[in-house]
Amino acid sequence: MSIVNEYNNIHLIGIGGINVSAAAKLLLYEKKNVSGTDLVKSNLTDELENLGARVSIGHEAGSLGQDVDLVIYSEAAPKSNPERVEALKRGIKQISSFQFWGEYAKNKKVIAVSGTNGKSTTTALIGHILCEAGFDPTVVVGTKVSGWGRSKAGQTSSDNIRIGKSEYLVIEADEYHAHMMELNPYAAVITNIAPDHLDFYKDVDDIRSRFQEWISRIPQDGLLVLGYEEYKKNKLNIKNIPAKLYGVVQDADVRAAAISLHPSTNGMPGHSDFNIVDNKEDWGEMEIMLPGTHNIKNAVAAAVVCDFLGVKRKKILKSLMNFKGIWRRFEYVGMYNGATVVSDYAHHPDGVKATLKAAREWYPFNRIVLLFEPHQHNRTKNLFNDFAESFGEADELILSEIYDVPGREEDADQAVSSKDLVDAIEARENQNISYAPNLEFAEKMLREKIQPEDLVLIMGAGNVDRVARNLVK
Repeated sequence: MSIVNEYNNIHLIGIGGINVSAAAKLLLYEKKNVSGTDLVKSNLTDELENLGARVSIGHEAGSLGQDVDLVIYSEAAPKSNPERVEALKRGIKQISSFQFWGEYAKNKKVIAVSGTNGKSTTTALIGHILCEAGFDPTVVVGTKVSGWGRSKAGQTSSDNIRIGKSEYLVIEADEYHAHMMELNPYAAVITNIAPDHLDFYKDVDDIRSRFQEWISRIPQDGLLVLGYEEYKKNKLNIKNIPAKLYGVVQDADVRAAAISLHPSTNGMPGHSDFNIVDNKEDWGEMEIMLPGTHNIKNAVAAAVVCDFLGVKRKKILKSLMNFKGIWRRFEYVGMYNGATVVSDYAHHPDGVKATLKAAREWYPFNRIVLLFEPHQHNRTKNLFNDFAESFGEADELILSEIYDVPGREEDADQAVSSKDLVDAIEARENQNISYAPNLEFAEKMLREKIQPEDLVLIMGAGNVDRVARNLVK
């Protein structure tokens, strides 16, 4: 029996989070009585209330209704959370949102996407292709995809979940705290493996060993889709695992060839042209409206998965060409004083470098003005030198103070500051760089620096996206 059928009155702690809110939407779709709490009101909590959830702001024991028979909690909600304490007193079953998806996935054919960077885009691409091909999958992604949601009034909107009726579940498998281990994939994608979440993992070898254990679960009739460069670098053992290597190099099993990057001109967005080829066949030429080599790789990975699942190759290429992108992944937000404003979620040094490289390729003749908000003190401390070398493509750089992640910060990590990062960058190279103690100050500083024709890139995984929205109001 599916976990969705076992319970009727479900309370979600941290209901406004991207992963927990997806679970709430699924439960509401299944006509369950849904309640939840979060620290702050947001667009996601508003959406859930419009769909019928009872949402309270703040965490109190009294928020847990008398009829609740299951509690789903966010990773940020510790055991000391008042609602979790009350649930324990009353003997109510508690599971994390990732455990919920693991239970839900047991009755599904799971296509899971994991890795340090590129998970959301690749998950959305696979979901988009399968939808276009009539597979009717359920798709859970760590961002919002246009056209996947419906308001109570029936209007199409963007959403972080697309609920289908088939056996297929396409899901972003977060590597934080090894949450991908909750899922047993039929097909799995690993985009890349890099040092990250070192508040949990010992080192990159520890990360590799967890991924090795995860991919060993793939059945012999399933498939691992692994980046060629990641395979060479990380030495995962795929000897007894059905696998295909993808990338942009000749030795990859499936690869992008004849790549042509077209910059943005006259206000029109850029695009990338390439062919997808394997060792036997040229699948055909295609174009994507996503910037950068990293997104070409993501598109190839999605194509390999969908080809394996039986989607016709012409359909794959056509679907990739009409994919419009996702929320906060090089998302065009609007214009401010003649400058183009783009929001991006990159928060790891590798992602920052890839996004800036893509921005320079699409906007070769524009000044790039970057506002970056580092995400989590532990990540900033452990990857400090990598961050200091990540911003070379920016003509103007503003570093706002580090976003403090609730429930995931240790006192020992608090000593590091964005000001330290500014000092380190200034010592390495001559770059126009400024420090902002908070986002309010950063926005004011940014407005003073922006010139017509600039590309304004608002980057980070915290609240910095608000600045992008404020600029274009």
